[in-house]
Amino acid sequence: MSDEDEIRGVVLDYVEGWFDGDASRMERALHPELVKRCRGIEGDDPDALETLTARDMIDATAEGLGRAVDAADRRIAIDVTSLDDGIASVTCLSHRYVDLVHLIRMPEGWQIVNAVWCLR
Repeated sequence: MSDEDEIRGVVLDYVEGWFDGDASRMERALHPELVKRCRGIEGDDPDALETLTARDMIDATAEGLGRAVDAADRRIAIDVTSLDDGIASVTCLSHRYVDLVHLIRMPEGWQIVNAVWCLR
């Protein structure tokens, strides 16, 4: 399997895992030191920089928060925008989110280490 195919698989674990409520897929996709950020979506301050950790994402997935915003047509599109020497940038679109993610090839495989996101 090519690096690009492996990366697409990791990003699918991330986005499909979220919507399916599959915490094991989410955990497999994320590096334990993940930082995921958005601006003013979940809190009271529309300008606040909000941060989620890998543990936050795995727990929220297990709680089924993604299932609550799932759709029959998820419209998932994954674009590997940069891939070089063990690092990659990916744009992942779905019916609900825009995610810009960075991945690093670790000894155990590709993992998401950074993400910024917004609602569509």
